[in-house]
Amino acid sequence: MARKAAAAKRAAAAPPEGAISLADFRKIPAFSGMGEEDARLFLGLMAERPVARGEPIFKEGETGDGLFVVLEGRVGIVKRNEKGGEREIAGLERHEVLGEMDLISDRGHTAGARGSESTRLLFLPKGKYQRLLRERNPGAISMLVYFSRMLAGRLDNQNKQMMAMLDGVRKPAGSEFSEFKRRLLKEWSF
Repeated sequence: MARKAAAAKRAAAAPPEGAISLADFRKIPAFSGMGEEDARLFLGLMAERPVARGEPIFKEGETGDGLFVVLEGRVGIVKRNEKGGEREIAGLERHEVLGEMDLISDRGHTAGARGSESTRLLFLPKGKYQRLLRERNPGAISMLVYFSRMLAGRLDNQNKQMMAMLDGVRKPAGSEFSEFKRRLLKEWSF
């Protein structure tokens, strides 16, 4: 009798086939800093979304509605060009996140995203995250710290790339380059 009860308890705790387990969820860097109770809460708030190859996840300029985590497959980050086409500027794979700015901003996406292949995503709605953040949920706060560090790292990398590009550019005659460099360094966040 006790064995049947233990087996039933394990079966009830196991995720449905194909669903992500709590242990696997806690391996995703954005959620790894959470305690078990908060991780369970966040996993319960999230829904899986399948995406076909070429299917848009969101479009450049649209206001986003939440965070996506790549569980399987690959997502291409795309940017429109002056001719009206799109160019892939980055690729995201297993356990990487996209739409993190949606959680803390009401600005439109600076790039679009689409499935580069058949992909499985986990989606966290913006409203649910913001409610937990207002309630000072430790899991929501740990995510905010994670994203702040991630974004600071991206900004640092962009700054280094910009300086390498500026240092490597052959300076044109006159003050055009000097004016460009002055404006760029004044407006660029360091």
